[in-house]
Amino acid sequence: MDDELLRRLRAEQARALLYDADPHHAVMLACDLLVAGVNGDAVVALAAESARTLSAHDANRRLAAVTDQLGLPEPALPTAVALIAADTCERILDRSIPAEVGTHRLYVVGHEGSRLDDLLPAVAALAAHLEDDLGGRADEDLRTRLAALARTILNRLTAGDPA
Repeated sequence: MDDELLRRLRAEQARALLYDADPHHAVMLACDLLVAGVNGDAVVALAAESARTLSAHDANRRLAAVTDQLGLPEPALPTAVALIAADTCERILDRSIPAEVGTHRLYVVGHEGSRLDDLLPAVAALAAHLEDDLGGRADEDLRTRLAALARTILNRLTAGDPA
């Protein structure tokens, strides 16, 4: 399995640990694992699910079976937070999720065990601006500020900043 697939798998595993796996991403990930030659009953079972109708609960269960089959241990809480934060930031920067969604997903930095919890006030300020001032619809200024925060988070995670 290449590094990108492993990163995606670990991020979805972390999301399932703290919240819920994204059913669509979990199914697509399983399909990509099959294409990459990662076989096994759990991978096939998840890939065979409907990305539109799979419930979050079933996605969590199926994803856990995949990670068990591959021998991937559950990440520690600080690691899970970092994985979700990094994945969210990458999606913000490549605009594969709307700014409105990304802003709220970044609240993960305030999760217990986060080494990024000092950034929670910045996330909260952006979310308040989004909801209170913009009526829940991001403008270009918010997108720019959100992208800057996403780059800051990624830089700190890449540098292994202990804060």
